[in-house]
Amino acid sequence: MTYSITPLLTGARNPDQGIMTYQRGYGRSIWLPIWAFLLRGEKTVLVDTGLDEDEFMVPAGFTEQTGLTPLPLTEALAAQGLAPEDVDVVLNTHLHDDHCGNNRLFPHAAFYVHAVELDFCRNPHPLDHRYDTYFIEDQEFHVVREEGEILPGIRVLHSPGHTPGCMTVLVDTAAGVAAITGFCCNAENFPANGPAICPGVHTDALAAWDSIQRVKGLGATILPMHELRLPSLP
Repeated sequence: MTYSITPLLTGARNPDQGIMTYQRGYGRSIWLPIWAFLLRGEKTVLVDTGLDEDEFMVPAGFTEQTGLTPLPLTEALAAQGLAPEDVDVVLNTHLHDDHCGNNRLFPHAAFYVHAVELDFCRNPHPLDHRYDTYFIEDQEFHVVREEGEILPGIRVLHSPGHTPGCMTVLVDTAAGVAAITGFCCNAENFPANGPAICPGVHTDALAAWDSIQRVKGLGATILPMHELRLPSLP
């Protein structure tokens, strides 16, 4: 079973590169897109749901400088001929606010998250301000405890470090295997030569470094969570 992948641009921020690449790029302003990933095959699947539509944001100058136009998630889905009710499965790579902010929009979806991530979201460390149980309250999850297949053609790897229960999603496409990283990074994390660069935001830098090396070594098409320009895959 194969799936197509369509990145949906649901907003943007304007931080500096250092939040992507540990000990590199601090003070250099970048555009940081907030993506959800639409997978279409036997089921209709979303990997992450972006920032809460009530907090939809497009920094001044983003569209003019990039040529990209973010849309609230419901509008982005409508542009693909879909409504929230059409989504069968939501995979949350982790539970930071910009990755699960619209979970409540999907009344018929089965939700998946790693067990460690769900526990940490419910009792986060004070240093990690990106969690808010508002986005997952009263929501039932299928809790992932082992790596492996979620649906035929879609698998998850535990990729801790950025967060304790972060997951990478591997998708079989007509163009080969694609890896939606889960941990927050952009193309600068994956130089052509040498090791990958540790994500700049993490709860465990050593684990984050190990996880990104593992993903780089898969030989898959890598879709970094916050790369400015991402391809659609058939």
